Amino acid sequence: MRALADPGPRRRLRRGVTLLELLLAVGIFAFLAVAVFQILDRSLSLWRRAETRRSLLAQASTVSDLLAHDLAGLEGGARGDLVAEWVTFDTDGDGIAETKWPRLRLVRQASAAEVRRLEQEAREANDDAQAQAVASPMRAGEGLSEVVWLVVPASTTDKNARAEGVVWRGERLLTDSGSKSFFAPDFFGHSNRPPAGATDEVGGGCLWLGVLLATQTSVVHDGWKTGPDLDCAATSWDAWARARPDAQAHPWNVPGAGMPAVRARPVLPRRVRFELELERESDRVRRTALAAPVEVGDSALLVDDGQKVPREEGAFVLVDAEWMLVTGVDGRNVTVQRAQRGTRLAEHPLGAMVHYGQRLVHEVPVATYREDWNL
Repeated sequence: MRALADPGPRRRLRRGVTLLELLLAVGIFAFLAVAVFQILDRSLSLWRRAETRRSLLAQASTVSDLLAHDLAGLEGGARGDLVAEWVTFDTDGDGIAETKWPRLRLVRQASAAEVRRLEQEAREANDDAQAQAVASPMRAGEGLSEVVWLVVPASTTDKNARAEGVVWRGERLLTDSGSKSFFAPDFFGHSNRPPAGATDEVGGGCLWLGVLLATQTSVVHDGWKTGPDLDCAATSWDAWARARPDAQAHPWNVPGAGMPAVRARPVLPRRVRFELELERESDRVRRTALAAPVEVGDSALLVDDGQKVPREEGAFVLVDAEWMLVTGVDGRNVTVQRAQRGTRLAEHPLGAMVHYGQRLVHEVPVATYREDWNL
């Protein structure tokens, strides 16, 4: 028999994957996996931000539309009224009222359906004798109701929730003798809260509700500004000039410079502008905190994560009870303008949360001055 030919060295080598090739394949796979994960993570992050923005805008729009509806129906006759003021709260228990929130009381025109609803609510809350007094002969377009809007702190014990407020709204017929008027001097107690059952919760997570009112001399067509000059907007209002906003409670309760004299009718603003900024409870877990204490003279914050600070123009952040305007973000350093939105300079400890929310701005022309005033 003839011996088989020797296949040679090349043929004697076993076919397979070398260790170098295996490591290279694993490295390429790991690189692709990381790239895919980063793409998915960014996509999910963008989706979460968009969903958060959509949810907050929907919640803010509900509150904003209801407040705008009340302001648009302001009564300009002899029975009308409007009081806009700022009240303070001690949320950290140190005996100093450091947090302020707005409070609005107004008289508005109510539709026939609204009158019937309020009459029914009054009958359910009052006895039969009082219910007879509530049942008025008013018809469509003739009814007037009192409305109160206020914000109270969400918590005085949870340090991260003290910055937030809860928005409440109450409404009653002007002729309802079974309940106390919202304009009664003793309607609000010493705690600046209404009686139980007089108001209903509208929404929580409110970081800011700012109200500006245009006087006869305010110039607002190129932007709203506050101050003592005649062209500035007012931060409080008293339609009958009875000194009801307490100027000692907060400087923003000082009457506007352009307030005209009151005669037989209440003086109403030409236009009302309000800002609403909300932050949900679930959003707090994604907020950053101070990585170093902040002194009164500081103009920058050092935070744990600079990516969790808003960067859009005109963005505000809230640390404890002080609002700050963000002017720049460089890594973990955040430059700010201190003591914004009528707040005061204060020291802030290490670990204080940096709050911010979704802002919604709404302007409402008042019907009495709906004609063209070159606003």
